[in-house]
This record gives sequence, structure tokens and C-alpha cells, in this order.
Amino acid sequence: MKQHYFLSHFKSSLIPALLLLVTCSLSSCFLKQDRTTTVYGTITDQNGKPVDSIMVILTGLKFNNGTVLKEVYSDKDGNFELVADLPKKYSAINVEVPFLPHKNSKFQNNYNGFKIEKDGVPTNNCCTASIGEKTKYDFQLIPK
Repeated sequence: MKQHYFLSHFKSSLIPALLLLVTCSLSSCFLKQDRTTTVYGTITDQNGKPVDSIMVILTGLKFNNGTVLKEVYSDKDGNFELVADLPKKYSAINVEVPFLPHKNSKFQNNYNGFKIEKDGVPTNNCCTASIGEKTKYDFQLIPK
């Protein structure tokens, strides 16, 4: 008789627990993934001094096409920050210091390119960032 009561009680407790587990699992499939992406860093010259007024852009990639989502100029301390909530249509994002004479003339007139560090590590793989995360890119400009 005790076994019957135990099994009956166990079954009645197990069914709600399973329903709760299934509901939680299904609802997590439909939760919105946080796609807020932050890219920040510094722009310096060859001597490590901050460089202001250098444009940095964040480009969303969909297949082979890129769309500029945000653009910002480095401040007087060489700092920049781009924050974007990426729509799901973008599968990747790039960060660039563009060669645009009309928008980035200080860079165009004074520098040939840059060296890059991603999250404190030198890299030649410029410049992707992970969607939904924070990524630090530091650019050291190479003078003409």
C-alpha cells in the first residue's frame, strides 16, 4: 500500500515537472537573442599619442554586401565607441578606418594605413567583431 501511494504521488509530481521543463525549453527557443554589439578602442600615431578626428565605421554584412550602420570620429584622447543593435539580416560585422577623402580627410592626408590590435593582441585579420559582444580594436596609424 505504501508503494502504491509513493508511485501515485511520484507520477503526479513528475508530470507537472516535465511540462515545466518542456515549456521552458520551448520558450528559450523563441527568446530574442541579444545582438547589441559594442566596438571600442583607441587611435594613436606611431609614437603612441592619441589622434582625434579619425572616422571609424561599423558595417553590417549580408552575403557579400555591406551596409554602414554606424560611424563615429575619435575624440581628443583618440577614443571611439560604436554601439549597434544588429538586425538579424546581418550575419557578420566589420569595423574600419575608411579611406574616404571627403569624410576622413585627416586620415587620408596624413596616413598610409594602420597596425591593429584586437582585444590587446596584434592581428592582421581586420576587422570583424562578434555579434552581441564587446570587442576592442586599437589602431596605430602609419604616417605617409
